[in-house]
Amino acid sequence: MLATVLSIVAVGTGLASLWLSNEQWKKVKSKIGMITDHGKAVEVLPAWYTQRMMTDYWHFGLLTVDSGVIAIQRILAISDDGKWMDVELLTKDEIPKGIDEHFVTAVADDRRVASVKIDKIILAYELVTS
Repeated sequence: MLATVLSIVAVGTGLASLWLSNEQWKKVKSKIGMITDHGKAVEVLPAWYTQRMMTDYWHFGLLTVDSGVIAIQRILAISDDGKWMDVELLTKDEIPKGIDEHFVTAVADDRRVASVKIDKIILAYELVTS
């Protein structure tokens, strides 16, 4: 009788352990990694601007689907699923004078990093020429 009860407890513990392991595996599988190497990022997001905007410090604009323009200095990383990119924003003072647009910019010099959903970007361009 005792052996039967212990067997039932062991089977229950084994099944609970199996379920918990499966849940943890799902969480690990769904985590997103960020790619900072421009060579690997081009494999995930093969747009012309990926490599250029990850290696140059420049004035770039990202036009969004709602007609907003995000002013960035460079792309910092791209998610390995190709859905997000971390960017370094320009500050309002860094926007060249004479450009008559309203930009999304950094609020302060020490608050430049932002995450942008890539499928909301419809155009990437240079704000200034060299």
